[in-house]
Amino acid sequence: MSTILHFTKKYESLINILSDSSFRVFYCREVFYLGEKVASSAVHPMVSFSEQLIKSINRRNITYGKFGIGMNKEWVERKKLHPVLYLDTNSTVANALTHLIRARRKNTKVELAPQIRLSIITIKCFTKNSIGYNSKIKMKNFNFRSEKEWRFVPTKSQIGNKRISVTKRFYDKNPDKYNSQLIPFPLKFTKKDIKFIFVGSETQRDEISKNFDFDKKNIKISKWSTSRE
Repeated sequence: MSTILHFTKKYESLINILSDSSFRVFYCREVFYLGEKVASSAVHPMVSFSEQLIKSINRRNITYGKFGIGMNKEWVERKKLHPVLYLDTNSTVANALTHLIRARRKNTKVELAPQIRLSIITIKCFTKNSIGYNSKIKMKNFNFRSEKEWRFVPTKSQIGNKRISVTKRFYDKNPDKYNSQLIPFPLKFTKKDIKFIFVGSETQRDEISKNFDFDKKNIKISKWSTSRE
């Protein structure tokens, strides 16, 4: 049985998510390569998840934290989460996407219709190189496929018509400004949308059960590795 989980490093962050009944949306840096050349360097608003088999999760190495919230299938479908499309840097599909990304830029000879330009960047938001540099854990040649990532990427209307793609060099000048614009637009859920909760200790399990009225059988102790080597 697989579940779509959101991971976090801190117990306090888990408590905040449960208290707010929502995941906060952030702009995330994404560098997409064609071969050894950068085809796109931008940030996109999203919440990241991972598809995991619950029966074997404690044998995995999960670098993004000891705490997790697993969501049920109906919520995943309702909120239109989608698995990431992983592309090898030298693949024909990566080459095709690079042509589309270049075509949508305003300095090209042919101006695309706004909806076409938006559709191209929406596809880009759900695409990642299979192997590359993992900036969060400072690791080269990281196998991103192993993360089995799913993403929630909001539409422009879901975030007050803010942009779903910002050039990385502009974002890096003031990331707090961009992320603060997303605070009013969290990814919401209800208690019934939660399938499993993972915590780091029996004490935390008791606290979650008591404070949020969750059945203990749905609160599990995480025993997976978080090694970054």
